[in-house]
Amino acid sequence: MKKQILTSISFAGLILLIILIHSGCEKKTEQPKEEMKTEEDTAYTSSKISPPVVEEKISIPDLKGPWTGTFDKRTTTLTITGQTDSSFTGKISIKYRSVLNQDVEGTFSPANRKLTMSDQLHSHFMGKYNGNLSPDFKNLSGTFIKNSDGSKYSFNLDKK
Repeated sequence: MKKQILTSISFAGLILLIILIHSGCEKKTEQPKEEMKTEEDTAYTSSKISPPVVEEKISIPDLKGPWTGTFDKRTTTLTITGQTDSSFTGKISIKYRSVLNQDVEGTFSPANRKLTMSDQLHSHFMGKYNGNLSPDFKNLSGTFIKNSDGSKYSFNLDKK
């Protein structure tokens, strides 16, 4: 009977030993450690993903002064007398049989060089001007549309 108890204890010990060995050999999966990043690393990584946007500053040209040329094939002078950033005021003089004088106000976009202005004095000849400035901002050409009947006239002016 002692032999039987000893065999049972040995057998139980052997099973216990196998369980311990087996549990000790189990592969443990480690959770990946999060890397500590410095601000410098983050900035470098961010700049690789999307480079910083550099806005190009567009300078606003000085449009003040006389512009001479033609309007409906007639001698014309546009004098821009005041300018605040991209808004301006002035006077236009067109030499028909009798000279037509008109006050104008307008705006322009230096980015796309588009200019719009409109007559300020109420008359039958009142209208709106839509034009394009040359890349050097020295020439203005476009179309005038009369408010009363939608008639269109071309103009071409050079800055003096």
